[in-house]
Amino acid sequence: MKRYLFILSSMILICLTSCKKDESVSFGTVEYYPSFLWVDSKMAPVTKTFDFDFSQDAKDDNSFAEFQFVDNEGKPISTNVMQVTIDEKEIANNKFRINSDLCSKDFIFSFSPNAEEGKYQGYLKIINHTLDRLDSQPLNSGQQVDAFQWTLYFDKVMNPLAKVLMWIGILLLTFLLLWLFILKPIFYPKFKSTRKSVYLKNCPPITINFKGARLVVLDNKPHKQSNWDKFFKGKIIYKQHPALLTQITMKPHRRGIMVVADTSKYFVTPNPMPIIGSAIMNDLINRTNIEIK
Repeated sequence: MKRYLFILSSMILICLTSCKKDESVSFGTVEYYPSFLWVDSKMAPVTKTFDFDFSQDAKDDNSFAEFQFVDNEGKPISTNVMQVTIDEKEIANNKFRINSDLCSKDFIFSFSPNAEEGKYQGYLKIINHTLDRLDSQPLNSGQQVDAFQWTLYFDKVMNPLAKVLMWIGILLLTFLLLWLFILKPIFYPKFKSTRKSVYLKNCPPITINFKGARLVVLDNKPHKQSNWDKFFKGKIIYKQHPALLTQITMKPHRRGIMVVADTSKYFVTPNPMPIIGSAIMNDLINRTNIEIK
């Protein structure tokens, strides 16, 4: 009577005893990510389907084979590290029995979330049987055999929500740096000169340090710049004086300094400004009661 067994994977024919010990069968990669905010943790196990081919004599004798997943030293793989599931049931000690009336089974491989990620390797060992041989290798009663070597990988990946938020953060940080160091100086240039004096008729001069400001605003009303505006656009210097007739805004310009009073614009050059004379200065003084040095 020839009671024998062949096992075929859904991916590859596994010759139980003819495979060399250094030829490992890869089962794939199990992935796990932890919970983050409202997205729960998830284990993505690996499923392998095996077909079992018993000889007719083995079927007539109701033969069986009992297997266990062990490490490279022959020690059973703890279910606290790796867990094998068959028929939606976690098998104890990663040990299972195959009867001769069985044709196919799905094996699901998963890991404990506390297990170390990386490469896991071992053997599928036959630990009990009523067979004469596996493939071409004769078996004695009670003989234990390392059927084949397997390899399984465990990867801990980032929670998808955490990954999305991370990439959003990277994009926002990239845009922020791009804005602060490239775009902001283009759209909101700053004064490079230092101190200037502003003269009002019949009043002491106002000395202002223009350097580093994107705007200098003179008005007879108080103003306050928000921190967000200051951070994203640049500093504004506000000066209040009751003698001012209208708001005066000064900002850097490629032609020097742009002075805006009411709806009129004046370009003052060179920079820093000398006393503005001629009809432009007279018009500015008449409109605003102001003179700039």
